[in-house]
Amino acid sequence: MAGLRFDLRFDWRLLPLANGLLLITIRRPGSPTVAVRAYVRAGSRYDAEVVPGPQFGLAHGTEHLLFKGTTTHSQRELFAGVERLGGVLEAGTAKEYVTLHTVTPWQGLVPALDILAGLLCRPALREEDFWKEKLVLLEELRRGQDQHNVIFDLFAQTLWRRHPLRHPAQGTLQGLHTLDYASLLSFHRQHYVSGNMLLVVAGDIDHEKTSRLVADRFGGLPSGPEQLPTAAHEPPISAPRTAHLDKDLNQYHLLVGVPTVSMKHGDRSSLKVLERVLGMGGSARLYQRLREQAQLVYSVRTLTAHYEDAGYFAVHTACDPAHAHQVQQIILQEWERLCDKGVSGDELISAKSNYGGTLARRFETNLAVAGIFGVEGLLHRVEPFQEAVQRIDAVQRDDVQRVARQYLQPQRLVRVSIGREPPSAQP
Repeated sequence: MAGLRFDLRFDWRLLPLANGLLLITIRRPGSPTVAVRAYVRAGSRYDAEVVPGPQFGLAHGTEHLLFKGTTTHSQRELFAGVERLGGVLEAGTAKEYVTLHTVTPWQGLVPALDILAGLLCRPALREEDFWKEKLVLLEELRRGQDQHNVIFDLFAQTLWRRHPLRHPAQGTLQGLHTLDYASLLSFHRQHYVSGNMLLVVAGDIDHEKTSRLVADRFGGLPSGPEQLPTAAHEPPISAPRTAHLDKDLNQYHLLVGVPTVSMKHGDRSSLKVLERVLGMGGSARLYQRLREQAQLVYSVRTLTAHYEDAGYFAVHTACDPAHAHQVQQIILQEWERLCDKGVSGDELISAKSNYGGTLARRFETNLAVAGIFGVEGLLHRVEPFQEAVQRIDAVQRDDVQRVARQYLQPQRLVRVSIGREPPSAQP
C-alpha cells in the first residue's frame, strides 16, 4: 500500500461459552494493562420496539441504572474496586448497543471480571434508584441539547423517516419524562441475556485461563437468545430534505450528506476511500478548497457511518452563517467533480495509506482493540487488521468514481444546520 507496510497481527480467539455468551480474547504480550469490555444488543434502536409503544430513553436509562450497584455491592464499592488499582469503570449507550468496560493494570483482570460480572449478572435495579437516576438523565439530555453535536441527532431524524436509527441514543425529553420503572425492568429482562451479549478481554493474558475465569464468573447470566433488530422499511429519498435548529452559538454548523450502505455492503470500502479524498485531514480536497483557498470555514471533515442495516456519508463544517450557502455550493461542486473525473492515482494511494495508518493508530490501546473487535463481533463481522487493510487496498479508481456517481446525488441530499440563521440566508 503506497510503499508502506502494515503488519499488525493479533493473537485472538472467538469462543461461544456454554450459556451462549460470546467471548473474544486478545493476547498482547508485554502490555501493562488489561481491558475488559462487554457489549449488549440493547442500544437505542430497540427503544422503538417496545410494546405497547416506543419509550425513547429505555436503553440509556437501563445503562445508568446498572451502575447503581449490585445485589452484593454498592455503587461506591464497585468503583472503588477498580479505582484502587488505578483503573476506570465506564459505560455508554449507542444506537445499536450498550457497552460497559474496565481498564486496569494487568494484575487487575480478576477484580475487573468480578465487577463487570456483578453488574451484568446481579444488578440491583432498585426502584428508588430509578427515580433518582431519571432526574440525572433528564439533566444530562438538557445539557447535551445546548451543544452543537446535537446536529447529528437532527441529521438522523431528517435522513430517516421510519428507521429506528433516527432516534437519539440518549433518548428524548418526552420519552424520559414518560419512562416508567416497569418498562425498564421488562427491557432489561429481554435484552440483558447471555445470547445477546459479547465480552472482550485484551491484554497480556492467557486464552485458556481467561476463558475459564469468564465462564466461571459469567455463568450466572440470565439465559436467552440473541435479539436481532426488526427489519426496517425505510422509503428511499427522492427529493432533498432540509432542517434547521435555531441556537445561539458562536459558529454556524452545517451538515450535508446522503444515505449509503450498511456495514455488510461491499461498497463500504470505496466509500472509505472517498471519505479520505474529500475531507480527512488538512491535505484533503474540501479542507484545501474551503479553508485554505476560500477561507470560508473554521473546520471541515467528512464522516461515514455504517450500521448493521443502514449507513450514510456526510460533510460537517463550522462557518460564519453568512457563508453557509457558498460553503454548501462548494461541497456540491467537489461532489460533482468526483463524479465527473474521479480521483487521481496519487489521491488513491494517499487515501489507502491514510486508512492503514489511521487504523494502526486506533489499535494502539487495549481498550480500543477491545472496542473494535467487540462491535464487529457483536455484529458477526470480525475483521482482523490485515484483512481490513487488504480490503481497502483492493479499491481501484473506477470503484471510487462509481460509488461517487451512485451515492453523491443532489436529489438525495440531506442538509441540516444549527446556529443563528441570518435574515438573508438562502435555503
